[in-house]
Amino acid sequence: MRFGIATKLGVLLALVGMLAAGITGYNAFQVSRSMLVEAAKDKLLTSTQVLARRITLNREEASRNLMVLAQHPATLAVLENPGPSTAQQVAQLSELFSLLMQVQPAYQQVRLIDAVGYGLERVRVDRGPVGPAPVDLEDLQEKGHFDYVSETLKLPAGHTYMSRLSTSHDGHTDLGDGRPTLQLAMPVVGSQGRNRGVVVINLDVKGMFDLLAQDLPENFRLFFANSEGDILIHPDPDKTFGFDKGRRVLIQDEFPATAAMVRGELNQAVFDARQGAHAELPVVAAFLSQGVVTVSDETRVLLGLAQPLDEVLAASDRLGWLVLQIVGVLCVASGLVALWMGRALTRPINAINRAAQQVASGLPPGELPTERRDEIGALARTFRDMRVQINEQISELRDNQDELEHLAQHDPLTGLPNRRKFQERLDLALAQARRFPQRVCVLFIDLDRFKLINDNVGHDAGDAVLQAVARRLKAMLREVDTVARIGGDEFVVVLGAPATDEQLDAIAAKLLDGLREPVDFEHQRLELGCSIGIAIYPDHAHSAVDLLAAADQAMYRAKTAGRNTYRIAQPVHTLPT
Repeated sequence: MRFGIATKLGVLLALVGMLAAGITGYNAFQVSRSMLVEAAKDKLLTSTQVLARRITLNREEASRNLMVLAQHPATLAVLENPGPSTAQQVAQLSELFSLLMQVQPAYQQVRLIDAVGYGLERVRVDRGPVGPAPVDLEDLQEKGHFDYVSETLKLPAGHTYMSRLSTSHDGHTDLGDGRPTLQLAMPVVGSQGRNRGVVVINLDVKGMFDLLAQDLPENFRLFFANSEGDILIHPDPDKTFGFDKGRRVLIQDEFPATAAMVRGELNQAVFDARQGAHAELPVVAAFLSQGVVTVSDETRVLLGLAQPLDEVLAASDRLGWLVLQIVGVLCVASGLVALWMGRALTRPINAINRAAQQVASGLPPGELPTERRDEIGALARTFRDMRVQINEQISELRDNQDELEHLAQHDPLTGLPNRRKFQERLDLALAQARRFPQRVCVLFIDLDRFKLINDNVGHDAGDAVLQAVARRLKAMLREVDTVARIGGDEFVVVLGAPATDEQLDAIAAKLLDGLREPVDFEHQRLELGCSIGIAIYPDHAHSAVDLLAAADQAMYRAKTAGRNTYRIAQPVHTLPT
């Protein structure tokens, strides 16, 4: 039997259409999988950055708590006048330590240790099964042989010492023994200017990470390692603190891509792990290397998040089934219509094939024959719907990434830029000031009596005050000015345009008056005020860090002067080196 050219052409077109449909579907499927993996990597890296920032904020908050405890009058009284006469101060400190541990679930122990008596503990509160519990006098121990005591006593006032990460073997904390822990300590300076003791906070690292990880997706896996790569936190508890069990379990052995980070050659790494320990269950991971800014034997730590690759590609499996259906429909339609219509189908099939190739290349699909009422029209509409679904998934992933990026740069309570965003704005202002010589003015604002509001009225009232202060600051400042909350009740402002001394005086007076107004909260009028420190580039500092530090010191001078006022920083040549 002889077949006519139309039949041959129809068969040939049908085969070509089936082949094109298969290649297009396969390419679309592979492209979608690659896009999902890349989007997951971006999301993991952003989440890791946000988590690292929150860890830094927790460490800074612990340093501020240590500062409060080290400067408390009862602390020095217990150290300089030990004996029965200080029983009231000991009770007062025990109560203060207990209150601090109640609001900080990750604090396992707070202690006051004397510099004399071989580092004898003077006041100690442990976390017990039912909450913080002061330790009896006869159970206090000598701790002078520990580095967090001897090394902290060498530090100047206000400096924090951080111990190496280890497991707790104290045996006196019912909830902390055997868990990853570290000690944060600060010296207590006596009346004659020498260190009389140290205040120590034992931090439950695992508990802190558990709290921070509550906002992460359930399928995220958390990893934490020290500067040498020893795994400290791992989804498998048997792989943590191997050196404490007579063996080394290293992050670079499980994830070879982190070896360069352990050596200090890279600060971050994003990769797929498909071999070794993860050969059976591959993961996508993002790791950050973060330096330790406090005085510590630890130089840096590694923080990482991982997500099973199967879960990342779950959406592509659904898309693959849709692609498979589309390819099937395309093959059937191409075969039938090619046999019946021959040349008539060449043009619309080619149009669909070109559209599929353009989509696989990331280009607009162009015009599709969606108006046809036959199989080819249905195929074109299905292909269009598939592209819409892909675009919606990509858009959703990008929206999530934008939201995470916004959270990483803004304070969730007030909506103001956080320290990271403020640092970027300040660096930009200083760069412009160096290129076009001009002044950059920074105002450091700290609320007065805010702790009393938190303690006496509650944290909801404190949050309401912070939100009210943020609104007032934005209302009183210009759009070109940047106002940020950098932690607790501390706000900073960088003026968007140079200001004269007279203008700075007027701005500071305006802010003092605006923030002096009471805040209404649940039928109460909460009285507050603020102390402001002002620093100017290049008069008081030449770098962002020094400029912010100068403004901070000026703010403390304003507090010393009686609060509810402002002070301008000292000239740069008088600042301590």
